[in-house]
Amino acid sequence: MLIKLILNTVKLLMKKKSYILIGIIMPAFIVVFFSFEFGTEYKYKVGIVDKDKSYASNEIIKSIDNLEDIETTKVKEKDYDILLITQQIEVAVIIDKGFEANLLNFKEQDINIKSIKHNDVESSISQLINLKCEDLSMMASLSEKNINKFKEMNLEYNDQLANLSLNKIEQNIPKIQNTLGLMIFTIFIVAGNIASFLIEDEENKTKMRILSSGINKWKYYIAMIFIFYIMTMLTTGVYYIVSKILNIDYGMEKSSYFLIVMAVFNLIAISFNLCIVSFTKSRYASTIINILIVVPCCMLSGVFWDFDIMEKSLQKVGNLMPTRWVYLCIETLQQNNNLSEIRMYLVAMMIFSMGLFLISFAKLKMNNEL
Repeated sequence: MLIKLILNTVKLLMKKKSYILIGIIMPAFIVVFFSFEFGTEYKYKVGIVDKDKSYASNEIIKSIDNLEDIETTKVKEKDYDILLITQQIEVAVIIDKGFEANLLNFKEQDINIKSIKHNDVESSISQLINLKCEDLSMMASLSEKNINKFKEMNLEYNDQLANLSLNKIEQNIPKIQNTLGLMIFTIFIVAGNIASFLIEDEENKTKMRILSSGINKWKYYIAMIFIFYIMTMLTTGVYYIVSKILNIDYGMEKSSYFLIVMAVFNLIAISFNLCIVSFTKSRYASTIINILIVVPCCMLSGVFWDFDIMEKSLQKVGNLMPTRWVYLCIETLQQNNNLSEIRMYLVAMMIFSMGLFLISFAKLKMNNEL
């Protein structure tokens, strides 16, 4: 009887071609489209105030510009404060006049770093500047205060670093992280179909007719959970296939691990929406509640933007979100390519989804719907 109910419901959904197109296929293609249209990574803006305007100061600027996800821009000294306040730049680097002369004469070099929100980017830039200053100081000591010899030695040193570099130049193709937040949000919206469908069944008395045919309430809800879980997996599968065809970079040796992570996460999306429908019988209300909870969770999880730019207090909250665990799973797999490394997150997501299912069933039982 359970299998028959599942097959009949699938047949009913298949007849609604617009439902399949809008509910499964189109969301996946929209995410893929945004991967290409808006898939560029966020660049931290670093304002440079170069009061020395020398060869040595330009070397410092080039080293900052070479940092991944950093974009430097020249700014005036009188402007950097307001640019920091308005967040047009995240960090300001001020190179004082006489920097090169002090370097060649083995005196203290003055480079100040200013920011409003102290984060890892500021620390990385500070460490880089210190290391670069040490390199330049070593060149200065070997060049015996001769600027031409200093330039020549530094050029040879940079050439050696370039030859020893193991970094490969990668083709500029979209990466999975760029639209992971949109994919997570889409899965929640697709999973929201279970809420709409269950409420619609109530309104059209379809549920009553099914139950009167001998199907018990438990089997009815299990069938619905199974069907809409498959729907979310189909959306994930369509996205995966299209992204592979279009060569979107997953950053891991076995991109199929992405499907495993999403398979577990889809349980959370389904259980979450079942929990919503157990508390409300309005399709409009269930959709609004879904969006009002999911969007802030995605924001706090750092799937829409870099997690490190948020305040530490918000990061602590974000680390508790299942949407954050998905991102950490992908990030860990890219580094280690080992499923055992993400076992803790997968188990946590399973426990979280089971908790939501228990709340849902308890509420449905209180409503005499189970």
